Amino acid sequence: MRSLCTMAACGIASLVLFQCAPQGPATAPNHGAIAADQLDIGGNACGPTALLNAWRFGSTACQNIAGTLPGTDDRAQLRHLIVHHGGQRSTNMPHRNRWSRRGINSADLTDLANQLMNRHDVRSVTLIVPQGKNSLRTTHHQLARSLRRGFPPVVSLRRYEGTKVIDSHFVTVLRVPDHLDKNASFFTMEYLDPIGGKKCHGRVTAREIISHTQLLADTPSTPVGRSQAKTDSCLLMDSLIVMP
Repeated sequence: MRSLCTMAACGIASLVLFQCAPQGPATAPNHGAIAADQLDIGGNACGPTALLNAWRFGSTACQNIAGTLPGTDDRAQLRHLIVHHGGQRSTNMPHRNRWSRRGINSADLTDLANQLMNRHDVRSVTLIVPQGKNSLRTTHHQLARSLRRGFPPVVSLRRYEGTKVIDSHFVTVLRVPDHLDKNASFFTMEYLDPIGGKKCHGRVTAREIISHTQLLADTPSTPVGRSQAKTDSCLLMDSLIVMP
């Protein structure tokens, strides 16, 4: 009897250890998909392109959204997103459309995404602006959870020179670590740059300032206006569109 109990206890312990073991990096479900390239249609199409790539690299349900867009190539599908959906009135900025020659903002891109995701009965996404002293850990958790739920996050990278915005760019996050160590001050990420549709690697680091924590983005392959800055500047992970 004691032998049976010992075996049972070992079995339970093994099950607990197995369930608590790291799952590996949180990764886009369809990591081998073919990326759309914003240069096929224009220089200010990073938002729609990053969203289209999130669907292509996402769950089967997300892939179905991309697959039903009119057109047989990137240019046609992006044109449909920009003209038909981006051409609708913004609910966030009165008297203008969601998309203009300057591109699209994060709030309108979120609305555009949900318009199509709700139509296909896919769980909605939400816009989050990182804030608070624990924003590094919270943001990592939100990115990892969205990847596991099938929607590779679309994040806005914005370069600042003091308080002045120099340039901004959307990318699609494809992979982040499974978890962060207790005292982690940064995390790495693999992301997809819509310029060229290329996979790149970067790092997000927490920088504490008086009122809050900034998330500095180190993306060597994606400079986002660095050449336009006249003095010291910083590139921030400004917002993220995720599946909660």
